[in-house]
Amino acid sequence: MNIYDRIMGIGTKMTDMDASTYQGAFIGKISYTANREKAEAATEITYAYGDVKENAFMYILSILGTVPGEEEPVEKMTITLVKASDKAKDIKRVEKAEYENEEPFHTFSKEEVYAFSKETGDENKIHLTDHPVVQGMLLLRTAACKLDKLTRLDVKFTEPSYAEEELYWGFNNREYVLYADGYVKASFKAVTC
Repeated sequence: MNIYDRIMGIGTKMTDMDASTYQGAFIGKISYTANREKAEAATEITYAYGDVKENAFMYILSILGTVPGEEEPVEKMTITLVKASDKAKDIKRVEKAEYENEEPFHTFSKEEVYAFSKETGDENKIHLTDHPVVQGMLLLRTAACKLDKLTRLDVKFTEPSYAEEELYWGFNNREYVLYADGYVKASFKAVTC
């Protein structure tokens, strides 16, 4: 299976859970690992929940992808959701630096954000407004499709990305940095083989 379909499978499984539990929460981090060769060779991958942990500030979910005949999962995604808070928080914005190989990442239309929500079943209201937040899974899928021979991708979200923002990314000798309007939105640490 290709990476696009695999990320969609994980995203769809993530929204199987009772959506009201996570309403208003946003993704803080995602860690994705794959046995690339086995995942790409699979004709079907079944996704199931691993551990779900919760504290006062966040939920940590894991989703495992398995194929028939394989004892170990061929994929694992761990998602850290930051809980919505009644307290107003100021986002500490991080200014972008100069990066190697800066290039356009993608400008998501509202329709793309809405369509991703519909396709995955994600009913979180932050993705369905007139000025929607781009789903962390949609950003991860886009990055994963741009990177060749991916076996691990760790994403840390700094601030929300919105539909209609012109997103760019560049490399800073450690990770790919996603930014818009001079401010960092996320960083991607990738392992390829």
